[in-house]
Amino acid sequence: MPFKGEIGSSLLELQYLTYLDLSLFEGSETSIPKFIGSLTNLRYLNFSGCNFIGTIPYQLGNLTRLVSLDLSFNNFDKVESLMFLSHLPALKHLEMRYTNLRQTTDWLRAINMLHSLLNLHLSGCGLSVVIPPPLSLANSSKSLAIIDFCVNEFSSSIFPWLLNFNNSLLSLNLELNQLQGQIPDTFGNMIALQHLNLAFNHLEGRIPISLGNPFSLETLDLSWNNLTGEVPNLSNFSFIKELRLPMNKLNGSLTESTDLLSNLEVMDISSNSMNGVISDIHFLTLSKLRHLDISLNSFTLNLSSYWVPPFQLDILIMSSCKQLEPHFPQWLQTQKRIIHLDISNSRISDGISDWFWELPPILMYLNLSGNLICGEVQKLPFIVDNFSAIDMSSNCFHGSKPPLPPNITVLNLSGNRFSRNASNLCSISGEYLNNLDVSDNSLSGELPDCWTNWKKLGILNLANNNFSGSIPASLALLPIEALQLRNNCFSGELPPSLSNCTGLKFLDVGENRLFGTIPAWIGENLPSLIVLRLRSNRIYGSLHLQLCHLTSLQILDLSNNSISGGIPQCLSNFTAMASNSGTVEIFDNSYSYLLDPWTTKGWYKDVPYVNIVMILWKGTEREYGNTLGLVKCIDFSSNNFSGKIPGEITRLVGLLSLNLSNNQLTGVIPHSIGHLNLLESLDLSANHLSGKLPEGLGDLNFLSYLNLSYNNFSGQIPRSTQLQSFDNTSFKGNAGLCGEPLPNRCPGEKVARPSINRGSENTDKRVGKREIITSGFYISMGVGFATGFWGVCCSLLLYRPWRHAYFHFLDRVGSWLYVRAVISIAKLQRML
Repeated sequence: MPFKGEIGSSLLELQYLTYLDLSLFEGSETSIPKFIGSLTNLRYLNFSGCNFIGTIPYQLGNLTRLVSLDLSFNNFDKVESLMFLSHLPALKHLEMRYTNLRQTTDWLRAINMLHSLLNLHLSGCGLSVVIPPPLSLANSSKSLAIIDFCVNEFSSSIFPWLLNFNNSLLSLNLELNQLQGQIPDTFGNMIALQHLNLAFNHLEGRIPISLGNPFSLETLDLSWNNLTGEVPNLSNFSFIKELRLPMNKLNGSLTESTDLLSNLEVMDISSNSMNGVISDIHFLTLSKLRHLDISLNSFTLNLSSYWVPPFQLDILIMSSCKQLEPHFPQWLQTQKRIIHLDISNSRISDGISDWFWELPPILMYLNLSGNLICGEVQKLPFIVDNFSAIDMSSNCFHGSKPPLPPNITVLNLSGNRFSRNASNLCSISGEYLNNLDVSDNSLSGELPDCWTNWKKLGILNLANNNFSGSIPASLALLPIEALQLRNNCFSGELPPSLSNCTGLKFLDVGENRLFGTIPAWIGENLPSLIVLRLRSNRIYGSLHLQLCHLTSLQILDLSNNSISGGIPQCLSNFTAMASNSGTVEIFDNSYSYLLDPWTTKGWYKDVPYVNIVMILWKGTEREYGNTLGLVKCIDFSSNNFSGKIPGEITRLVGLLSLNLSNNQLTGVIPHSIGHLNLLESLDLSANHLSGKLPEGLGDLNFLSYLNLSYNNFSGQIPRSTQLQSFDNTSFKGNAGLCGEPLPNRCPGEKVARPSINRGSENTDKRVGKREIITSGFYISMGVGFATGFWGVCCSLLLYRPWRHAYFHFLDRVGSWLYVRAVISIAKLQRML
């Protein structure tokens, strides 16, 4: 517990003081008092978590009898030297975790002078020094047993120094560094090593079989690297207790040598490219196994219906593992300790077994989503514990929504066949619920007014049901961040009370029967709004200028309403849309809970939630979820907007899609339209726009969908590599337009592709007398092919800056290619 007070010099009266623990101290001092260095009998000193600033007093070097020193979790910002440590010959335990040592250049030299050092903890210190090969270790400790360098910036140049402790090192933690290249085989020479953690780095290549040489190895964590190849023969790892290899690129199958790992407690090989069949044999002797994660591979499970596993699991994750038989796994009924169960996306098409509802009520996380599991779930409360997270989405469960424990935190029942009246939503009375999704069901009726009980609800998704009536005003009492009510039968106006939801980021009430004007409070009171979707309602009136206050807005869809008036010039205030420097994360609404309380790592599991938006994209309505943060679009189509397209809209240079079709807009396309150089979809069809098409349209190099049809445009379509790639339907219904790709040519326009008579016998004779295909023709054709091939392979398949440069390149050399081609064709015509 923290305690307050002062560190007075009266401590000096305790001349024989050997143990001083002031961790978590909160006093008036801002730095370690220098007089502490006069307590020369101290053997143990702990100043961790005291928020001291400045530097570390060199007087601590007077504590020559000190055995243990802990200065972790302070705010030192001027530590330039650690040489005071070199005067502590008895020091065995040194902790300086999350101490800023970025300015310290002599830390390694000081460490090497600690002859008695056993335990070294320097995690999160900002260390990135490259170890020079000739570094002398003659006077350093050869007994280091524990090294914790996690959360630093070390490269693989740290390895040679570490390998000097082959005979003593018991635990090495290099998690979250900048390690690259292959794992050295020389790790196999660390004969005493028990714990090795190289997770969250950039290591690649195969896992060296030599890692199994230290027969004492108990934990191996190589998670989140770029390791490839097959998992080595596990028979060498006979003493291993924890094997963590997730998020790599490992392939091959799981060998049956796993049955030799009789000490194994944790096995995580998830999120790789492994395949093959997993059967009972793989688990024959794994009686101590308590954590199994084989998810997100291509495994096929062939586990006997009568199989009785030798283990009792706490955590089982088999997401995306194909069941050889589509039945609900019967062997699960033998597992009486599971707190985390994930068998999602496993191709189970079966009714849920009756015994499932008789499991002990200790489940904290249950994920059955993405299967075809059927049946009612009224007994669900019997098997889940408090603070549980439940995802049963995308199945064929039916009946009424089940009653649930009061302390549930996450509930996703979307994509099922639940029906009945909406009143039973009130049965979920948990004050800890922060995520509720019952979308894509057949729930009906008016929403009950029971939202006052849900004080932590941040995500509410009721989309694609048959709810009716008005939107309850009490929804505003929630700390809501995402509200999805689309595709229901809600009527009335948006309740003014929603103006109190100042943290709202995502508001989708599209495809309902709402009416009235767009309230000004949306722009005034909802500054965090990123998605605003009011599509397909009965909204009328003009847009308030307050809407332009939504500087974080990325998706604005007001289409299919009766909104009139002009498009406000102040839309240029949409700062997020005006930026092309990147995208923002729309949400971080994951729920965390303690996944494995028996490990010392305190590992927490995230339960992610993906918000889904329907967007009219390139003429087709599409569903966006995981990629939603990449989308920036405005859709004002099918309204009654009038007046000109404001030139200010072209300042939104981050826009990917702009749809103003089916309105009453007049005037010309802004000449600055070319500034929207990331635009991929542009639809201005069915308006009353006129005038010439601006040359800037040809600068939209990423444009893949264009619709300017049924306006009053005139003149020649600007020539560019991009515009001539569209077919004539993009420009039809404009009687005054001419030029490619339209069939009608402009006055004085030359035919670009003349016809050649190849059928005449006399022509064949003339051809035989003179050479038609000249070197110039070959050059033109070769350059054209090379340029086109480069464009397809790089500009379309790689990434946007190359595409951008490619189209500019074509614009610059296009005229040269055209001239060469015309010259060659002219020569051909003369010869014919």
